[in-house]
Amino acid sequence: SLKQEDVLFGGKFQALYVIGDSLVDSGNNNYLPTKVKSNFAPYGSDFEGGKPTGRFSNGKTIADYIAIYYGLPLAPAYMGLSEEQKNNISTGINYASASCGVFPATGKQLGECLSMDVQVNYFKETIDKNLKKSFKTKQELSKHLAKSLFMIAIGINDYVFLYNKTIDPNEFADKLLHEYMTQIQVHSTEDFDFCVQRLQRLGARKFFINNLKPLGCYPNTLARNVPSGSCNEGANLLISIFNTKLRKALAHFKEKLAYTSFLYSDYFKFMLGLRGPSSNQASSNLMDSTSPCCPSVYDGGQYTSCTPDSIACKVPDSHIFFDPFHPTQMANFMYAIGCFQERRVCKVV
Repeated sequence: SLKQEDVLFGGKFQALYVIGDSLVDSGNNNYLPTKVKSNFAPYGSDFEGGKPTGRFSNGKTIADYIAIYYGLPLAPAYMGLSEEQKNNISTGINYASASCGVFPATGKQLGECLSMDVQVNYFKETIDKNLKKSFKTKQELSKHLAKSLFMIAIGINDYVFLYNKTIDPNEFADKLLHEYMTQIQVHSTEDFDFCVQRLQRLGARKFFINNLKPLGCYPNTLARNVPSGSCNEGANLLISIFNTKLRKALAHFKEKLAYTSFLYSDYFKFMLGLRGPSSNQASSNLMDSTSPCCPSVYDGGQYTSCTPDSIACKVPDSHIFFDPFHPTQMANFMYAIGCFQERRVCKVV
């Protein structure tokens, strides 16, 4: 796997295509009728030009840092591109949509969002309508797709919106995983319109897979847990069941497909690590790990969020979370270091 390490960490990728949720949305929800938006201050206060873009952070997301690491432009939000721009972009596009998930019903209570299969459909459209104009031959296009990186960071909202205590955790994880893998997977059938044209079938060969975050350690959960500031271990256990299954499935998948490779990112462990030595105590490190930067006075309400009238903290870099659900640019930057420089967070499957 050393050769794969070289390819995936040293990758001369031609493009970065992003499938995901609010962790990596670069502005798609700006164009959708939904309550879940971040296209207003104080979001984006540390982004280039200090302007809100629809990223759920004060600055760059982990998808942005991945693009930067590979020397690619930040992948623009698909929904914000004109037809002409779509025809001219061959360095990657971001399809991620806040509040959405793997199951089509996820997040729809709050308005419209692009679920995983819709994002993959848009990617298919990008190939059929736009990339075919940039690459004259089928071979060139295939080569482009094989030399692109596909980042996937989705699935936590399925737990947030659809999981409840009456559901068996293993069954839920299996269902979610099945749906997730079908989006990546090859179908043995030759019928090209079977369900959704999947990513692997469409030509994707190199994947960057982000596992699910420790929901039990996010401010909106911490505030309600006893003792206050300690993680909800039950919620974390639930998520780790899925993460373990995901990692196994990728390893199994890898054995079947000679030309497909995965960089697996243990985002769960990374976020726990930012809290300091024990996930159970209030943090002992330099960053505030329990309260968000925005709103700066946080009541721990389930739906309290960062709104256009919210006052944000003065120094976002001193916080792990920018709002109750999303990390700061500093946390995202530390993630990139842990992934690419230390290679602790990201491993080749």
